[in-house]
Amino acid sequence: MLNLKTVFVILLVCACVHCLSTEEKKPKVVIDNDAGGDDAMAIFLALLYEKYFDGPELLALTTGNGNTNEDNVYYNNQRILKVAERDDVPIYRGSKVSLVTTPIVDDDYYGIDGLGDSGISYPDLVPAKTENAVNALIEYSKTYEGDLTVITIGTLTNVALAIRLDPAFLSRLKHLYIGAGHIHNDENPSPEFNAHVDVEAYHVVAQNASPDKVTVVPFSQIKQYLNISKDWRENHLGAIDTEIMKAQNKFEKVALDVEPSWQALDPAVVSLFLRPDLVKEYKYSKYDIIICGDQRGINTNTFVEKDEANVRIAYSVKMEEYKTFLLNVFGAEQSENKI
Repeated sequence: MLNLKTVFVILLVCACVHCLSTEEKKPKVVIDNDAGGDDAMAIFLALLYEKYFDGPELLALTTGNGNTNEDNVYYNNQRILKVAERDDVPIYRGSKVSLVTTPIVDDDYYGIDGLGDSGISYPDLVPAKTENAVNALIEYSKTYEGDLTVITIGTLTNVALAIRLDPAFLSRLKHLYIGAGHIHNDENPSPEFNAHVDVEAYHVVAQNASPDKVTVVPFSQIKQYLNISKDWRENHLGAIDTEIMKAQNKFEKVALDVEPSWQALDPAVVSLFLRPDLVKEYKYSKYDIIICGDQRGINTNTFVEKDEANVRIAYSVKMEEYKTFLLNVFGAEQSENKI
């Protein structure tokens, strides 16, 4: 007959095994980013959802050139994780240039440093891992085969290189979310920024994509369906009284000062991954990008049946539900502090 001490030990071991098993089964995500103000919000969203809503585990951040140069992107990733008190999340540094042609980016949309030129600095920033971003992506895809989602909210350089080095890379992912590109029309006649920064990388990914593995969230659709008032961003979402939101307001200040409304691609991409029910309609598409001539960087698109498509498009989004989601996630920390 078992004594009470033996029973307690058995129960403790079972509980530990259950916790480990649950953690192993938890979905995993890596966010590949170019660390502008919108990337910061996307990363904060992932971390807060993981903490307060038992969301997917953020395994790592990978960096690339885009909103600002990669040196700034790396530094910005360190600062974002420090604000979130999550500098346990590793950073892997990625490409400083595009595959073929690196365009000159001179609009400093989120400030010269990419995070609103706030001047915020922090001590004891954790350095990046020595392994580069491309190798890290490949290794994570092997370690967490079938359970790993990669979200790109900058250029596709690192992912394209991973595909070129390891053609099985995409097949091992649970999914790839791409925040880049447009559904090209008269209202979106120019290339989208993330796609334009590395056109060839976008083409590589599109040529290897399948709709079961790749979802594209075009910025054109965010502009159409998530054109949110500046007042709501500043005086409702921005009024949440947490250190994360205070920092986020500073990180976006340069962009908010010049825009009549708030249209942020990167947090939308992460939100649609975390809450697929926020998508009102998906469409399947033959989707690519023009790499030569006057239309270089323009996306090509034909809506088709799934068996003819290479990607799934998040075509429309439920705006009011999205706004509520943002308030709930960013407000979770404030609610906890009031308890």
